[in-house]
Amino acid sequence: MTDASDDSLSTMDCCVLEEHGQARVVIKRSMVTFFESLDVRSRARLKSVMKLWCEGRKLTPEMFNPNEGRTQKHNVMLQAFKRNQIKLRLYGFCSTIGGKKTFVILDSDPSKKQNKADPLILKRAKMHVDHLVDTLKSEGNLNG
Repeated sequence: MTDASDDSLSTMDCCVLEEHGQARVVIKRSMVTFFESLDVRSRARLKSVMKLWCEGRKLTPEMFNPNEGRTQKHNVMLQAFKRNQIKLRLYGFCSTIGGKKTFVILDSDPSKKQNKADPLILKRAKMHVDHLVDTLKSEGNLNG
């Protein structure tokens, strides 16, 4: 993980997990300990999927869910990187931040037991997205 390279990511309290060309995946610092607690193989697999996302490659349903529902306040689509072998989802959203296509990981479901996501975890993740969008808009750092 690398520290944020632009002011908007610093303000968001995020660090970069993966970056390629004009796209990147970042994670809130509050999620870093959780991400680092995953086994080495799971972290590596997730990072390889994130790299594919940054490259604009098509991801399978086992790798990524582009539709976990929309937030109530800003109508932002919640999405998730997935690691099916350990039933894990990393929730976030995609937007242009600081001039780059950016996926921001804000929450997780570390023990998802079924295909359908836990409604309470989804609600919490959507609230995190709306809160961050409020912050970014107030600072003029969100485009799209």
